[in-house]
Amino acid sequence: MRFKPLTLAGLVALPAFLLTTMAYATPVTGEANIAGNVSVTATNINFSPTFTTTAGAMETGSFAGVTGGTIQALTGGPTPSLPIPGFVVFTGGAAFTPITFDLTYIAPGVGTLAGCSSSTPGSLCTPANSPFTLIQLTSNTVIASLQFNGLSYTGSSATGSSPTVSIFSTQTALNGTIPQVLAQLSMPGGVQGITYSASFTATTVPEPGSLLVMGIGLVGVGLIARRKLRN
Repeated sequence: MRFKPLTLAGLVALPAFLLTTMAYATPVTGEANIAGNVSVTATNINFSPTFTTTAGAMETGSFAGVTGGTIQALTGGPTPSLPIPGFVVFTGGAAFTPITFDLTYIAPGVGTLAGCSSSTPGSLCTPANSPFTLIQLTSNTVIASLQFNGLSYTGSSATGSSPTVSIFSTQTALNGTIPQVLAQLSMPGGVQGITYSASFTATTVPEPGSLLVMGIGLVGVGLIARRKLRN
């Protein structure tokens, strides 16, 4: 059996055919702002299992309608085993489709070890192998922040996901100096009753299937242009 070569019209029509036969997930984009409570020890970051949206903050894109959700605790020291599927799940009203955030990477802190022994305002401290950045805000207050990277999606991650960056920070400053806060963290009870706020920002990148379709479409456009030039 002989096969007919693919004609120009067939090549140009191929992207449309692929678009109708390949499945795509709805992209997750936008920003969510949440708030909750957390306690921190030398080995655990114990988020309260539920959170709410930050008062006065506007959720955008796919996150519009978020009212709260759930978040898992991090155990196993400053470098827990990753990835953590379903680390955060955003929920809302009856018309809202839950969004899942899988934690894939914890960014290292941007402070220094030298800053961990300083109480000078503006000092930045990151303890060894820690994701935290401690900032000496004033002579007797400290704030802490950390960054989580991962993937957000609706339904199943197998059908598509969006790169997402989340920034957590203490909502209320901790009393004391950086050395005092570190000393408290090393105690069995750690630091309790910390309020936090966090922002999640999701963006989209072309899925591999989309890139294939785009590439085939460009080939078709190029062939049309070459034919017109010859004619």
